[in-house]
Amino acid sequence: MTYKVIQWTTGFVGREAVEGILAHPELELVGAYAWSPEKDGKDLGELCGIGRLGIKASSDIDALLALGADCVCYTPNHPDIDVVCRLLEGGLNVVASNLTNIRSAGEAARERVEKAARAGGVSLFGSGIFPGFANYIAANMATVSRNFRRVRFLESVDVSSYHAIRNYDNLGWGQTPDPKWEQASREVLGFYEECLDVMGAMLKVPIEKRRFGLEWAITPDDREYFGFELPAGTIAGQKTKWQAFTAGESEAVLELDVCWGAGPGLEPEWPIHHGYTMEGEGNPNVQTRVRFRPQRADRLEDYIDMANVITAMPVVSAIPVVCEAAAGIRTYADLPLITGHYVPSI
Repeated sequence: MTYKVIQWTTGFVGREAVEGILAHPELELVGAYAWSPEKDGKDLGELCGIGRLGIKASSDIDALLALGADCVCYTPNHPDIDVVCRLLEGGLNVVASNLTNIRSAGEAARERVEKAARAGGVSLFGSGIFPGFANYIAANMATVSRNFRRVRFLESVDVSSYHAIRNYDNLGWGQTPDPKWEQASREVLGFYEECLDVMGAMLKVPIEKRRFGLEWAITPDDREYFGFELPAGTIAGQKTKWQAFTAGESEAVLELDVCWGAGPGLEPEWPIHHGYTMEGEGNPNVQTRVRFRPQRADRLEDYIDMANVITAMPVVSAIPVVCEAAAGIRTYADLPLITGHYVPSI
């Protein structure tokens, strides 16, 4: 069976999603949404730098709804719940690189999305690399353990090569430490807490309480990345922690640590592993480290592109499964195994 797909926006992640959809044997790309007026009416392939595809990007949502697509691959940096609900109510499944279970948007928004999906008879699935696929791997480690007790998960990344570092000003980066930035991190990065919900559901963990923690790293010198200035004495790294506890447990059953730094020499200077480290405690204990390397590693841009690929592909690969799922908000806890697909080299 072939599933018809609309790509929603053509930013860094969206462009990689387009190539993933085109390469997938079960998917047919039939349309694209253009957020900016400058892209409206332009050929999608040319917008993505891959040559003409004969598919015009459009800002007319009604026209896109009329295409008879099965699914929208939704990849904006900042999700619009109004738009997501409109797509779901219109009978389009949605796979999103920026929505997991929508806890961070608030219970009212979550209920609204759930209602829209059920009204349209379709489902919403959110993933990415993290939150998303990396947590899926971490939860599955418990498969080989008897008497599973806890999982610890660490993302450790030098973010100086990420375009998105320019958005970290809303976390206080480039500013002197202040308690207001701790609250900002808790709010802006709230979607990471959704990983606890998904992993808890996969592992049948009855979460009773949660805990949040934050540490900062300071740059001793002036730095600049992609036009984003980090003056000496300001925040240029952070270690953020989310923990989930069951009743009567003093030690977290699920723990997520996110360690970001902008280059070496920060104070303090935490070890950066450039990937994901996962530890499962049980019989036996399990440790997994996941790292990614671009197909070609000749330029800094190759690593930047890779980060966008591993954000896009978990949702692209999920499209066939999501289109067959029961209506409502769906996570990895609800879906069968999702895999990639073989592409011949010749």
